This record gives sequence, structure tokens and C-alpha cells, in this order.
Amino acid sequence: MAVIDPGRMSPQELVLHLRAVYGYTWKELGERLGRSERMLRKVAAGQSRGEAYRQALTELHERGEVTHMPSRRRGRDGHLVPVRAKAGTPAGTVVPEDTGGTFARLSARGAFHSTTTDFPEGGRQYSVQMPKSARAKGRLAGIGELHQRLLSISRSQARHDKRVKLQVIYRTDGRGRVMEIGSKSGYHASDILSDVRDLHGGDMTSWILSQSRERYENLDLKKSPLVSVTMTVFNAVRTKPARKAQDAAGTRRRRRR
Repeated sequence: MAVIDPGRMSPQELVLHLRAVYGYTWKELGERLGRSERMLRKVAAGQSRGEAYRQALTELHERGEVTHMPSRRRGRDGHLVPVRAKAGTPAGTVVPEDTGGTFARLSARGAFHSTTTDFPEGGRQYSVQMPKSARAKGRLAGIGELHQRLLSISRSQARHDKRVKLQVIYRTDGRGRVMEIGSKSGYHASDILSDVRDLHGGDMTSWILSQSRERYENLDLKKSPLVSVTMTVFNAVRTKPARKAQDAAGTRRRRRR
């Protein structure tokens, strides 16, 4: 029996192969990829190239699950392109939720848990897992610990400025939807604290959610609660005197309100 290499198959062939071998109905396949049956039928018929679905289809073939969901199409202005509304709705089109991104397995416990990992040259990573309930004690403890970590980082910048990247996970349909915050060069630790204090009334959760919404406009936080935050800390490339000079000149950054 010939070995199937999904890397050599087109998205059209992958859709047809998954249907034939794994017995997916059009509805089931659409649910796995977060897309409509109509769209996947178009890919199968060769009416759409379907390259946006290649990675997800390959993962489904190789692992039986999708961890990298295909992103929705965006226009030149960066906004999501409207799609056809469901039959029977008043509007002809609707702006869809962006289903794109990385998904991770979630712990069944859902309780507060934190870990710290040290890296060479002063790098460090703090990970916090929290219950999904907004009022749970474990959630308050997790967010509070992250805020205290930021305070400690800011106070330790005697010689080197510290920058921070965050990876946050929202619980969506029983899975964890992964989002990156500050993925390019990170944020200055003191800037995060300043924005949390001045723009979000001291609420760090509010700051995290505002950052997530800048990328995922239709994120429904009631259906997708925040359950995990991983904060990676590293030395800034720019020297501290250079940063202070930019601060004095007011040229270093602009705040988004």
C-alpha cells in the first residue's frame, strides 16, 4: 500500500482524501476547520485554491486534530472581509469572527498554577494558569502574581531595560486559542505598568484584553475566557541612556487609547 505524503497533495486532494479515508461529513470537516461546508465544497471542486487551509488539513490528516486554524481573509486596510450571512438573516453579509491562530490543549484542572523558568543572560519566563471564571480566587491570584512580577522587573532595571512578550490563551470550545502580545520586539516593562495604571485603572486583565482585541476584533470574551498567560522577560537591545533620551524628547512611543 502506497504511503500518502500530504506535503505533495493539493488542498483539493487533502479535502477529498480526508473525506474518503476518515469518513468526515461536510459538516464535520467544516467544524474541524472553522469554515462553512460551502467553502470546503468549493475547495474540493477546484473552485477555490484553498491554500489558506493547507496547514490545518495537513494537521488533521497527520494528527487527527487541528492546532493551527486558518485565518479569515483581510482587506488592504487590515480589517476582516465580510462573508455571506446565513439564510434567513436580514443582512446580506456579516463580519466573521477571526478563527485563525494557534490552539493548544488545556489542563482539565483549570485551577491556579504558576511556574518560573530561567534562561541564560538574565532571561526569565513566568507562566500562570487560571480558572475560567472571572471571579474565581485563582484568577485573581494569577493576574495579581503577573502584576507583581512586572513591578519587580521594573524595579530591577538599574543597568538594563527589560522587555516583555506575552502569550495568552483563551478557552474556546474546550480548546485553548493562543495569541501573542508584543511578538515583534516586546514591550518595555515600565510601559506596560504605566498603561495598566493610567489607561486601565490598574486592571491588568483589561490591558491584556485590549491588546488581544487589536488583532482579533470579534473576540467574544464571555464565550472565550482568559485561562493562561506566559510572560517572557529579556534584556532590551537599546541601551538605557538611549531610551531615557527618547523619553525626554517624547519620541519613543505612542499610546493607543
